[in-house]
Amino acid sequence: MNRAATLFSVAEQADSLESFGRLFRDWLHTLRSLSSRPSVWRAIEEEPPRLVRRFPEGTVADAWLAAYAEYISTRLRVPAPDWVGGRVAAQPWFGTSEDPVARAQALRDSPQAFKSRNLYVPSVDLPLRLRPGRPAKSPRELRLANAARQRRFRQRRRRELRQLRRLAQRVGAG
Repeated sequence: MNRAATLFSVAEQADSLESFGRLFRDWLHTLRSLSSRPSVWRAIEEEPPRLVRRFPEGTVADAWLAAYAEYISTRLRVPAPDWVGGRVAAQPWFGTSEDPVARAQALRDSPQAFKSRNLYVPSVDLPLRLRPGRPAKSPRELRLANAARQRRFRQRRRRELRQLRRLAQRVGAG
């Protein structure tokens, strides 16, 4: 099975809260390899299927996906995808122990994207490392670009050679 590359693929494959957590961690790992805003946006833009119908904790998983998509959008400085609205956990959910101090810290420290969805976490794992400049290209993209550049070079040389032959014929005929 391939690693989940989008939030859509995380939700599409999840059939329990445990598998959702595993797929989501894989998605975070994939997110680490993305270096441009457009590639990160592609990872969150498509609306994931609702998980509330698949397993009992589905409302929490749905809210979690929406919170991450909104949180990432804030980091990218773009509007959140349209699909994030309405995905809210039915009951407050804490990503901490039962310790009242830890829960109070989660209430205080949770980003707004999570609080508005009834999710309270002490910190958010967001492994974004956006780099300035052009996004990194895969080896396949580099090969294709190089092949296109070679074709353009050869076409220019063929045109130049034809022009030189015509010029030589005119000079030789004259």
